[in-house]
Amino acid sequence: MTSRLLLSSSSKCLSCSVFSVRNTQVRSKHSSTQVKRLFKNHPARARVESRMGVNHSPPQALEPPTYSPLSGEIKILYNGWSQPIENVEIPDYPFQVRRTKNKPNDAVGFLPVYAKFRKDGTKATTRIKKVTGDSSRFIRELRAVLQIPQPRNPRDDKIRVRTGGTIEVDGNHVRDVKHWLTGLGF
Repeated sequence: MTSRLLLSSSSKCLSCSVFSVRNTQVRSKHSSTQVKRLFKNHPARARVESRMGVNHSPPQALEPPTYSPLSGEIKILYNGWSQPIENVEIPDYPFQVRRTKNKPNDAVGFLPVYAKFRKDGTKATTRIKKVTGDSSRFIRELRAVLQIPQPRNPRDDKIRVRTGGTIEVDGNHVRDVKHWLTGLGF
């Protein structure tokens, strides 16, 4: 007997993939997610592909950051506030990050870098707001600072630009991004 389950044409299965063979519907054993997990990333598949001559190019080498941090001591307080570097001329960058406003006593605001936790805390993302100017240069610099390679498939990218100009990075990189932006003089 075969291990396939024959279904009538009137029954429906939402979690299983159903396909037709000789006017009979056949339900596959695995869902599409299971097929990806079990078969497409399996080490045996990589061995067979290497024997067949399929060449998967390694990811692109990471570029070093274009802009070096300014000299000065960078101190980030426990609440996330950092004082901008003073008495240093800030170069003209192709992008700008504005700090938050309306602080008491004319104090300098916070850098707009936030952590967002979703799905009961299992997925963490870093959001960077108030970025103006050339966002592609900003993302390239951010990618170099955080050591995130450029993926082959754009859907697998860990850095996204959301509506409204918010830049979202997978993972909790708030401290690293704040340290980098403070070092640039923002």
